[in-house]
Amino acid sequence: MANYYFLAASFPPLVLGEKPDITFDELTARLAINLTKKDYEQTVVFRRFLDLSNIRALFLEDAIDPRGNLSEKELDQALLLQDGLPEYAFDFLDRFETAAEKLRFFSGLISTYFNEEILQQEGFLKSYLEFERSWRLILLAIRAKQLGRDIIAELQFEDLTDPLVLDILSQKDAPSYEPPIEFLDLKERYLSCGPDPWLQFKALAEWRFHRIEELVDKPLFSIDWILAYMARLLIVEQWNDLDSAKGKIILEAFVG
Repeated sequence: MANYYFLAASFPPLVLGEKPDITFDELTARLAINLTKKDYEQTVVFRRFLDLSNIRALFLEDAIDPRGNLSEKELDQALLLQDGLPEYAFDFLDRFETAAEKLRFFSGLISTYFNEEILQQEGFLKSYLEFERSWRLILLAIRAKQLGRDIIAELQFEDLTDPLVLDILSQKDAPSYEPPIEFLDLKERYLSCGPDPWLQFKALAEWRFHRIEELVDKPLFSIDWILAYMARLLIVEQWNDLDSAKGKIILEAFVG
């Protein structure tokens, strides 16, 4: 494993609600120069989530998140030529003819991203993707109960043999969803916000920020620590960028 002691030690501390002394763009530029090719590819996989989310923004004719791997022009070209993104992304989108259908079932593409990439990754990146997938499923289950949605339909693109998916399905007829013990605090924080999506977003961001830090079991100079820093910096920037209206939009994008 490569030693990135001087690189990692140069990163400023991150505090939610405060403007960081480094931007996400500056971070990725440093990583492109200093990481090995293999380690840099992990940052590409991490940012691929933003690329796929940006496809939804293109369909909605909204501004894309510039922190992905691809610019808006590059993303348009990737979709046109079916190149520059993993094959699983094009395979999923090709299942639907119209942009409206692609938008309707877009959560399935995000599910596919997690399912495909988790199988291929290891170390922190694998743990991070599993964590991100898990809390999204749990929040989906909680919100489905609140909104009276059909949980079977909500999980149509998930692996129905997965333990967490099975746990959610086993409670489909219960009045509320009780998540695994390690996610009970997520439910408590979310429900304590009431119906306010901005408070919900902030509570979720704070919870993720600290939980991601706990996922790292490697020293400061490891690629695992650097990826965790990248994940937390993204949350800090999203917190600083969003107002209450946009908080509602990003929360909806997270869990549909």
